[in-house]
Amino acid sequence: MTHTHITRRQMIGAAGAGGLAVLIGGVRPGSGGLEAAPEQALAATCIMTPAKTVGPYFVDEKLNRSDVRESQVGIPLTLTMHVFDADNDCRPLSGAIVDIWHCNNNGLYSDEAANNTSGQKWLRGYQTTDSDGKVTFLTNYPGWYSGRAVHIHYKVRVYDGATETLEFTSQLFFTDAQNKTVIADPRYSAHGATPDTTDVTDSIYGGDSSLLLQPTGDNASGYAAEFSVGVSKTTSQLGNDSAGGPGAPGSGGTTAGDTSVGAKLASVTSLKVSGRRRLRASISATEHVRAAARLTRAGTLLASASANLGTGTHAIDVRIPQRVRAGAATLTITLTDGAGNTKRVTRPVHVRSLRA
Repeated sequence: MTHTHITRRQMIGAAGAGGLAVLIGGVRPGSGGLEAAPEQALAATCIMTPAKTVGPYFVDEKLNRSDVRESQVGIPLTLTMHVFDADNDCRPLSGAIVDIWHCNNNGLYSDEAANNTSGQKWLRGYQTTDSDGKVTFLTNYPGWYSGRAVHIHYKVRVYDGATETLEFTSQLFFTDAQNKTVIADPRYSAHGATPDTTDVTDSIYGGDSSLLLQPTGDNASGYAAEFSVGVSKTTSQLGNDSAGGPGAPGSGGTTAGDTSVGAKLASVTSLKVSGRRRLRASISATEHVRAAARLTRAGTLLASASANLGTGTHAIDVRIPQRVRAGAATLTITLTDGAGNTKRVTRPVHVRSLRA
């Protein structure tokens, strides 16, 4: 199966969020001079998923199973994940090992001495992606524990024989509104009806909406969610979100005032407008900022764009020249406020082929 055969269901679930395959154009003033035009939203699988910490609770149990619930109490959640190869024009990646693990309704992980659950195996397991790059798990909606927003851990591993050639780890999150609905259920509220950490205050989530699941269903019947993961063997997926002056991202050149920039990168979307490729960065600002975007590959500049943005949420488009070949690349957004403070955000992305 090639990417051109991705189903509508897969496309809608691609970034863990629902959407339309066609967006009718037009954006607010100050968004970089975008023209109103019909826009084809390319499957969000082409935005490679940011890596997140593995955390202290991964145990390589090697439990090959789809239903990971065992006897745990909770609201059922059917989680379908699609894995795509960003080095091969986002084609489905078959034969990848996908592990998930998360806490139960009381905020506890299995097989952890600190949780008094040593030897127990619930809410852990792996599946191998099929020819469509798909795995499905039957689990429970996770609970919460102090210091973290509600989340699910996952790991993708690829082997060539006995040799591991790729290992990618990240986390999935839910909206605070969704968590509030679930945790009000008696199966969860006995542990505490109000989590002490939201998505915004979670130290790992980082405000990246591409990590959000958007389940359908309800507390009575259970939920279902889909998520797509783009992985690369050749490009680091460790997204960087740093404050600092001139210099390379993550170079450490920061000052105390740099963290005051009132703007953040909310999402990145891959689009085609009038047959031409572009990446759209959505930026949320609480003050006037200058946004400069640079798309690079192996240190070579592929495309750039800039705009002056007011408060609110705006979009800036990076138009990709026809000469740029498909493949992994890095999008860097530099945000500068009126006082000269800067904030730099990098995201690994995938440039779609002209044929897609």
